[in-house]
Amino acid sequence: MKNFSSPIRRILFTGACLFGLLTTIPSHAAEGLQKLRVAYAAITAAFSIPWVAKEAGIFQRHGLDVELVYIASGSRAVQTLIGGGVDVAAFGGPAAIDAKLAGADTVYVSIPVNKVIVFTVVAPQIQRVEDLRGKSIGATRIGTVTDFFTRYFLRQNGLVPDRDVMIRQTGGLPETLAALKAGQIHAGTFGFPAVLHARAAGFRVLVDYSKQGFRYPLSAVAVTQSMLRSQESAIRRFLEASIEGIHRFRTDPAFAMNVIGKYTQTADRTILEETQKVYASAFEPVPYPDPEDLKLAISQVAEGNPRARGAEPRDFIEPRLIREIEASGFVKKLYGEQVK
Repeated sequence: MKNFSSPIRRILFTGACLFGLLTTIPSHAAEGLQKLRVAYAAITAAFSIPWVAKEAGIFQRHGLDVELVYIASGSRAVQTLIGGGVDVAAFGGPAAIDAKLAGADTVYVSIPVNKVIVFTVVAPQIQRVEDLRGKSIGATRIGTVTDFFTRYFLRQNGLVPDRDVMIRQTGGLPETLAALKAGQIHAGTFGFPAVLHARAAGFRVLVDYSKQGFRYPLSAVAVTQSMLRSQESAIRRFLEASIEGIHRFRTDPAFAMNVIGKYTQTADRTILEETQKVYASAFEPVPYPDPEDLKLAISQVAEGNPRARGAEPRDFIEPRLIREIEASGFVKKLYGEQVK
């Protein structure tokens, strides 16, 4: 039975081998899409571009079958990236810097948002910063964007984190909001659209970090250099699809709002409109990973890791793919001559 001397058996065996081979070759045909697992680290509009590219079929048009995986917090997303559980990580903050300093081969290939669109929201009875003394603030996880700016804000106002004001890890933005509503914490630090849900529930914004002029990788994309070497074509197509997703977000508000609503489970039209408007101007049409965007993030890492002191931001980025995509005329085809 294992002898393939029969012509029919030889044909069947050859056909099976060819079928197995063809299904592993990436192409833009539906049956040959290349699989990528992409993590996003928070349920916030800052990471909505992979959602948009997925829902609009943009990934598929670029020859990719993308599975989106929610992994709460940038540090966990990057750990999963290093371990090979995902191929690409979308997150905010310095997790890839921390990982590289520890010996990993992580690198930022894109920074779609380099502004800090984050807010600290408080219960109505808290009128001043000083009223937070003896209270607690919710942040998603230690080391995340929400944790860092919460601590930064407290220190700037003469309060010592975890002594004068307790910082509680909630696990995610929805969990922070739930804890605030339940009275388990007195304040919380949020992105969009969670901040609008908090405001709608009667809480008020105490700090708007977007007005303080920080440059920071609020939304970043990282891969491992080993992945980049072995699958450069797939990463390039992922970045092209992401740039096209940014264009779709900026130019098709109705579609962007529908996608944000789906992933954040938001139905309120006012909240969706405000979220889309804020991020339409925040997303960079050409999302270069700029060394300037990492300086504050490196300082953040240096607070607990001496190896980050004096680190060169350029060592953590790989702008070549975005540069080549722009040079190819891809962005100009989307936006015309004027890219704003």
